[in-house]
Amino acid sequence: MDRRRFLFSLSALQVLAASPAAAQALGQGRQSTRLRPLDFSPFRSAIDALPQDTSSVLDTLIAQGTILDLQRLMTPTGFSSELVTTHLLARIEAYDEVFRTFVELNPAALEEARAADAARTADSGPLHGIPVSVKDNIETKAPMHTTAGAAVLLDNVPEDDAQIVEQLRAAGAVILGKANLSEFAGVVTTGPRLGGASAVGGVGVNPYGEDFATAGSSSGSAGAVAARLAMISVGTETSGSLIAPAAYQGCVGMKPSRGLVSGDGVIPLISNNDSAGPIARNVTDAALLLGALVGTGTDYASGLGALSLAGETVGVLTTDLTADKTNEPLLDRLERALSLAGADIRPARLEDETGTMGRFTGLIGAGVRYETMRYVTDRVQSLSTLEDLIVYNAADPDTRAPYGQDILMSLAEFSSDIVANEYEEATQTARAASIAALEAAFGESNAAILVSIDNAHSKYYATAGFPAVTVPLGLRETGMPAGITLIGRLGEDARLLSQAFAFEQASRYAVVVDLAP
Repeated sequence: MDRRRFLFSLSALQVLAASPAAAQALGQGRQSTRLRPLDFSPFRSAIDALPQDTSSVLDTLIAQGTILDLQRLMTPTGFSSELVTTHLLARIEAYDEVFRTFVELNPAALEEARAADAARTADSGPLHGIPVSVKDNIETKAPMHTTAGAAVLLDNVPEDDAQIVEQLRAAGAVILGKANLSEFAGVVTTGPRLGGASAVGGVGVNPYGEDFATAGSSSGSAGAVAARLAMISVGTETSGSLIAPAAYQGCVGMKPSRGLVSGDGVIPLISNNDSAGPIARNVTDAALLLGALVGTGTDYASGLGALSLAGETVGVLTTDLTADKTNEPLLDRLERALSLAGADIRPARLEDETGTMGRFTGLIGAGVRYETMRYVTDRVQSLSTLEDLIVYNAADPDTRAPYGQDILMSLAEFSSDIVANEYEEATQTARAASIAALEAAFGESNAAILVSIDNAHSKYYATAGFPAVTVPLGLRETGMPAGITLIGRLGEDARLLSQAFAFEQASRYAVVVDLAP
């Protein structure tokens, strides 16, 4: 398969060819057995009855359009939520044994879709009847589990949905299933492809090429959106955990401002940093999903404007980015698009004058020890410490740690001498240092937004609690996607989304993987 061969252009979107046979060749590297196989039996008759021509039309619509485009066709005589959900389930069955973007399907997905169809009115909201996947560190009540990708939580069934899942349901969304992730949000192992590996789901494979990193930890959320196995997905970020996989897999992803989206029912890593956020194929869909996650009736989509960058001063973090020579073509590309959008481009620089952010690894280790493990030990009475979890995994490594636990052991060592009150102090110190560094960068460049690539500066904006959005920047020379990442000021999420939309409209750099329905 020639993965760099462009077959055609649709609505200014490039399409990257990948035939079904070629897709089946992906992921042939080291892959573990799922601890819970995906169960298609509740959907068997619906999938078998799905018309091929209808599925082809739907896939083209999903690849090219937005949720709003789809909603306009969801009428009594047009598409239905049941049809769209069945189409996605059929694609999951066809492709997900390769891509490993899901760890579990919602057995009630078609029931929820039919209920959405029955409840549809002229006033139904934009997410009504839209299938959504949810990262598996976000709690969902029975019959689904919440495992964080870890064998130790394989049978964990929360009593209630996380608040953001409740809000998705209130918006009329259909919960399609739980997305695979880098186990425990990326603190166990890198896996064979730099992210996306879990004991429960196996290792995620980037739909753009099996040799490309998926990044983590929201690898399954981004992979499912990229391969069109989900309309949209909810990921989470601690430091690049959402932005990186979205960028590496050609998606739009957003880490919202601190506190904008509820963290209730989300398995923590570093509460100071943690935030759920949207992953989508375009900025419009990301804005619609963010509105549902916020749950206050905020309409981010109506404020998107193609001229939102006109006259805006943009600070590009050039010095940091050019340290990686492979970024130079991307910088040229993003600066051309920013200029086309009317932005005033200036150089900017992030400097950690206190050296605080250089100790971020210890902070993550302490987060696992004092936050993640608190969640685990509350549900697994036989475990008390991080070291207990390491011993538990080592007792059955083929099942519990199929890709090793090198990161977990290192983090345990890094954090072994950090006591709980020191961790709390360290999080506040890191927050203050990252805010100071970002404010200095904004101030010195007089910029409305800062511009990075992929997750190069994630530990700053995530720790400070500032919002960030990544938008496709086309492909690197290797063929792997990259993303421009726009960093905004705290609380300016709506403005940042509109600026991201303006870049998207000016650049049209998105590259679609062409997987036959």
